Amino acid sequence: MDKIEIADTVHHKPTAEDWVVARVNETHLWPAGWPPGRANLADCELLEKATDAQREEMLRNLRKMPASDERHLPPNG
Repeated sequence: MDKIEIADTVHHKPTAEDWVVARVNETHLWPAGWPPGRANLADCELLEKATDAQREEMLRNLRKMPASDERHLPPNG
């Protein structure tokens, strides 16, 4: 199975919602959009891989977020 990465689309099984991924690590996933949140990665299933262009756009947007947001990505991150 493919690894879930930033900007991919996933299905969150507990809520039956489909999300675009803002951030992800070994145990958690942070969806893009509002309200901000965090989910267990194990509760998410990959639906669609992002294109390189979609991933680059998401990375640009994450760098613009306030540093207080868990999804924020430092300028060199």
